[in-house]
Amino acid sequence: MRDYKLLVLIFLSLLNVQAQELDIHKIELTDTVLISTISEYIKETKTFDSLFNHVGYVKVDIRGLNNYNKENEIFRIYYITDSSYPLEKNDQDKSYPDYYTHIDKKLVLIYNELNRELFQYTFSCKSKKKLRKLTEPFLSPKITPKDLPKNKKERDFIKDFREQYVRFRHTELIIVEGEKPIVIKNVH
Repeated sequence: MRDYKLLVLIFLSLLNVQAQELDIHKIELTDTVLISTISEYIKETKTFDSLFNHVGYVKVDIRGLNNYNKENEIFRIYYITDSSYPLEKNDQDKSYPDYYTHIDKKLVLIYNELNRELFQYTFSCKSKKKLRKLTEPFLSPKITPKDLPKNKKERDFIKDFREQYVRFRHTELIIVEGEKPIVIKNVH
């Protein structure tokens, strides 16, 4: 009986292993449809809003593989948006991407929703710091010290302030196995 309790304790301790810390890796995309869709999104956004030439990066969310469509096998779903929000040191891990790459000289952050549903993991502090440095050139500049208010309380509140831009647009890329990809554009 004592050996049985020991085995149960060992098994329970194995279940309570802390989440593994992972690095955020740079990758090279091979999906030519995804690459061309992101490239098109970047070009359209730059013509739609010239500020995107200097400020902003692209976010790609991998939303599904072989989803629930029974008539046609949906092979992949990507949700493409842009952002100019900085990643902060105290942000939760879900704010950080699983991977990153560059397309048309723009930073592309890739989030794999499927991994996050299946696995519990955290990103290493070193990896998150590296990614914050990578996003910095794609953000608007921080407010300069001369522009800070004289009042210390207000100054402390906005010392890291930078302008952030919101565009209410996205592109959804749905790839159906054996058929032409479906690109749904939502521009507001």
